[in-house]
Amino acid sequence: MPTLNSLCEEPDFCLRLALGGTTADRVVDSVRALSMTASTGSPPEDVRDALVVIGDFWDSGRKSVREEVEPLLRQLSRQRAAGLAVVVPRHGAEAVPVTIRSSAARLDVPLLTTTKTLRDWHELIPRLREFRYRQAEWHADQLTALLNRLPDRLWEADAGAMQRIADWLAAAVEADVLVSDPSRGVLAAAPGTLAPPLVRQGAQLVHPHQESVPLSATGSAAVLSVTSRRPLDDVRTDLLRHAAKALGLIDQAQLQDQVMEARREVQLSVFQLLMVGEEVAAQRVMAGLAPGLLATESVHVYVIDCGREDREVAALQAEDALTGRALLARCPVFNHLIVVDPLPAVADAPGSVRDALGRIVAELPRHHMGGSRLNALSSVADAYTQAANTLVTARQVPGRVALAEERTDFVDVLPPDTARRWAGTLLRPVLTLPTGQREQLVRTLELGLWAQHTAVSRLLGVHRNTVTHRVNKGFDLLGLDRGQVLNRVVVSTALQVVVKYGHDARSADPAADFSAMVSAPEVRAWADSFLQPLRTDRRDLLRTLCVWLENDTHTQRTAAALDLAPVTVRSHLRAATPLIQRDLLVGPDETGVPGEHEQVLSGVRPLAFALHASTGRPSLPVA
Repeated sequence: MPTLNSLCEEPDFCLRLALGGTTADRVVDSVRALSMTASTGSPPEDVRDALVVIGDFWDSGRKSVREEVEPLLRQLSRQRAAGLAVVVPRHGAEAVPVTIRSSAARLDVPLLTTTKTLRDWHELIPRLREFRYRQAEWHADQLTALLNRLPDRLWEADAGAMQRIADWLAAAVEADVLVSDPSRGVLAAAPGTLAPPLVRQGAQLVHPHQESVPLSATGSAAVLSVTSRRPLDDVRTDLLRHAAKALGLIDQAQLQDQVMEARREVQLSVFQLLMVGEEVAAQRVMAGLAPGLLATESVHVYVIDCGREDREVAALQAEDALTGRALLARCPVFNHLIVVDPLPAVADAPGSVRDALGRIVAELPRHHMGGSRLNALSSVADAYTQAANTLVTARQVPGRVALAEERTDFVDVLPPDTARRWAGTLLRPVLTLPTGQREQLVRTLELGLWAQHTAVSRLLGVHRNTVTHRVNKGFDLLGLDRGQVLNRVVVSTALQVVVKYGHDARSADPAADFSAMVSAPEVRAWADSFLQPLRTDRRDLLRTLCVWLENDTHTQRTAAALDLAPVTVRSHLRAATPLIQRDLLVGPDETGVPGEHEQVLSGVRPLAFALHASTGRPSLPVA
């Protein structure tokens, strides 16, 4: 993610820090260019992590500079914007009115100057995405460079292996690098002239911008220390962390299994890049391990659920069977193995990736596997959810392997034209965001409504609070209460429609489109087929499930509405699960965590739409 400091280093933006140099590592998620002469007087509403650029304030003719800019600065401070950039004829703090300088300092808002005009900035804003892409590409290049410095066999690491990594890290983060141990002294230093004075100081560094990281998994006191002229941003801190792991492996010198562990972490990182749509960066990182492996347009994804068994038994077999043919990652959330198969043309052939994984599952009786449909490489997140959703079916079928194409989903039978209009209208506040924000928000919303936020954060490699913030932001933009399960069902379905069919411009009558969409003959036929197993049960499961959804999946409230015992309601839910081959989880009143509305929708979503299409209940929000 770009920071103020990295934007200042880009000559195209013509930015310089005037005040707040200690906050130069603030992340910049977007740029807002404001003309004070055209301003209505109200600061923009959402400026979190945004760089706000202002100009023309001296020509406003309405108020003093302080009266014009003070409300804006208070808003930037309150929402923790990245900073404020002022259009000036020349750089320097003295080019900014003193009233702005003093207010920015008092409110702790980083202040920058720019010699670009507001018109230039309106043209530059779309280039922020290009800049973010270049940063991701640079990050991928640096990780590849680190991989290339790892020895192929750990026992063959020569005396210069640590030094090569130290040299790479010093150049990558533009800092002094020291690898030292209290008992062994300096193990590597870059630049080389750094070592002698450090030895005399007992290998201790004292500097305001110093980071020290113990070498990973060495069991020793060895430490990697980096001293830079400025604070390290998140990207460079990530390189520091990876370097510490690599140096730790070399320092420990425990044969090839340690190198394999580093490779596995990189493979997980590649999968996480694919999950957030960074397929180009994933390809570049993977090129250091298996050149050309991800040079493909479409993939299948498979998920092996190892149950309560030791995952490494299946993982080692899979590594032997898939070397050079597929990407294997150990799931950071569940006891699962995740495989991205880049050879979809031979998916069913003997000896294919699917065939090899099926034979592994067949030999391990407590394992089962789900597989996705064919998806674009850029849609690995969708393929992963498809594969994970089929695990319920895989538990029930002979062979314990189920594929997503073996059952039709609700979205597959919708009339595309009507669905595009409806989804485009419902999601319009999100879909009209700038491209980078839109893609990030849509992808996080889609996953955040499919799995718990803690799981999504680990899958994407971001903090859980970041996932929650993005999901809340999406629902706030849509004007819907995230706490209501049927709101989440409808938003999740609209996102699925946009991913599958795209979206059209705003509909004149979204309610009519929704009604036409769910009453289409294909949808009615799908709903009847979906609900048929429930109708054959002697208990009135359909009534229980309908009232359960109408009561926001709260078991206690459902039981009261039906005049049943809560245990009876729960038994009906358990009985329905294998019949519809979907998981039905209890509502937030049963989790013991009030307000934690993270119920997954893989089972609730098709059930809600099948009931609505067939019976008209529950009532669903349409816009």
